[in-house]
Amino acid sequence: MNIEYSNPDENAQDSAANATTWTQIEVTCALEHAEAVAQILLDAGGSGVQTEDTQILFDQSEDAQIVPREQALVTSYFAPEINPQTLQSELQDTFARGQIEAQIDTKELHEEDWANSWRENFPALHIGPFLIVPPWETHEEVEDSAIVIRLDPGLAFGTGQHPTTRMCLELLGEQFQGEPLPNRVLDRVLDVGCGSGILSIACAKLGAEVWASDLDHFCTQATTENARENNVEDCIHVVEIAGADWTTETFPLVVANLMSDLLIMLSAQLFARVQENGSLIVSGISAPRADEVEIAMHAVGFNTQHKREQDGEVRGDYTERWTAFVFGKQ
Repeated sequence: MNIEYSNPDENAQDSAANATTWTQIEVTCALEHAEAVAQILLDAGGSGVQTEDTQILFDQSEDAQIVPREQALVTSYFAPEINPQTLQSELQDTFARGQIEAQIDTKELHEEDWANSWRENFPALHIGPFLIVPPWETHEEVEDSAIVIRLDPGLAFGTGQHPTTRMCLELLGEQFQGEPLPNRVLDRVLDVGCGSGILSIACAKLGAEVWASDLDHFCTQATTENARENNVEDCIHVVEIAGADWTTETFPLVVANLMSDLLIMLSAQLFARVQENGSLIVSGISAPRADEVEIAMHAVGFNTQHKREQDGEVRGDYTERWTAFVFGKQ
């Protein structure tokens, strides 16, 4: 588990509030010494402590396992008036007296970088016809030709960074802006598992009325807030519920960016929600499980119209690969 402690002495933090450089201390130690090390760091003036004694192991599916680390990693931050060299020497002495074998690593953190560096992970993104813009970007920086989606990356899953969301946005743009299909008007969309609302907002900005559903209250709240931020709240109906059988309506387009097991489990419900000659966009599928999902969708009556894959993160000795499909009901 990951444990965070707060330092009860806040005066040291207040006195350094206007200073520029903090020191990050990382201590690697045996698991059984982690709690003692955390207390030692707090006693030395650390501004909070985080202990990591587990790690997440990924395989080439969508599964992950939480397992114990071989050693614990204990991290704390020290105010600028504390000399890093003196601190490290004192910590080494304290660990030696307690017969604690530990490796100490120090790093300087500049206050401005600490406050703003996380934003570098969320630049404005061009995806298909869309430009995903975080709240701190100004309107002057946005291209007039793009369909702009303003999104707070801290609200819920779905910022356009992940390949599964990116492929959905690309496919949505192609569905709306490509050659129109006979007997189909994309005026209504169902978004199953709406997350941050990014796909619902994209559809609304392309002219559709959207029904967005999610079991997670945090996600429905994020969708509502992001829809308001994009001035499309009147076009998006948010429903806090699981699955796709809460309505009997059918839609010319259904989108579901969910994990493979959920897509397989909901395949019949999704088929029932897609109107005749309509389409279903699904993503969230790791490439090794793509055949399973496709077989399940074919079994309920869908046909494959399009398949797309993109690489994701590098994890150890392999690179994630994700799959999205467009299925038709005809």
